[in-house]
Amino acid sequence: MASALAGGVAFYRHPSAAMQQVLRLRLLLSGASERTVNVGGLPVRYFESLPEAPQRGQETFVLVHGFGDSAETWSLVLPELRNEGRVLAPDLAGFGRTPTPQEGMSFSVLTDYLGRFLDAVSVRKAVLVGNSLGGAVVIRYAADHPDRVSHLFLLDSAGLHAGATIAATQPETREAARETVKAVAGKNLDVPRFVLDDIVRRGKDPARQEYRDSDEPTDVSEYLPRIKSPTTIVWGERDGLIPTEHGARMRDAIDDSELIVLPDVGHVPQLQASKRLLEIIRERLGRLGLRGG
Repeated sequence: MASALAGGVAFYRHPSAAMQQVLRLRLLLSGASERTVNVGGLPVRYFESLPEAPQRGQETFVLVHGFGDSAETWSLVLPELRNEGRVLAPDLAGFGRTPTPQEGMSFSVLTDYLGRFLDAVSVRKAVLVGNSLGGAVVIRYAADHPDRVSHLFLLDSAGLHAGATIAATQPETREAARETVKAVAGKNLDVPRFVLDDIVRRGKDPARQEYRDSDEPTDVSEYLPRIKSPTTIVWGERDGLIPTEHGARMRDAIDDSELIVLPDVGHVPQLQASKRLLEIIRERLGRLGLRGG
């Protein structure tokens, strides 16, 4: 009784953290390992899943979350990919359980640490899957390291809001938080006030503030034409943060790319349409002959 009460109080005070913990436990129960690796002095937390029966030629997947999110956002995707190959989901520098790097928070710093993370966990070449800010990060990495990316999956990717560090505004009130939820979900939701209050509090997290205050915009315009790997762009039709038109612009700028628009889906396909996303990943890699077996 006491533990249930304590759990209820914790959820009321910090609902986002409580939900993140639920997703973390889901990953661990699926057989994923939670690890930390030293990346230039920064302890980067990540989840890793390995196939039960590894086969020659299987891919390595690296799943990269968005702004203010964490590796737990892949809890519906990572377990389902485990038999496709090695699957890694890191916390970007400054987010989740990875501390803020001494270089500060900016687009170039996050991209640099992703590359250094891949080196630290011995990933030579990978399928990169990035959502929102994570999409912008993998775009920049893929452009700078074309020989290390076999396929790119961009999910509602950031990077084309001119001059902006990030598309999402920082909610200061419950009403603004409600609008943020609507933009992410793609529809109106009946969100309790204590959840809205938690969204406002989380928006003031120092790492988020530092990234917003960076002088460097999250701009991928110059990187898109330099991408050499086959690219699948997936967009939620109801995304209220980044319009589908940005996905079309990315498709037009990247050779050997396609745009798939998911109806009735918002900004986070890996949570809102995980089964469809997994079908897309498997079908595209199977078509290219990249899947093991």
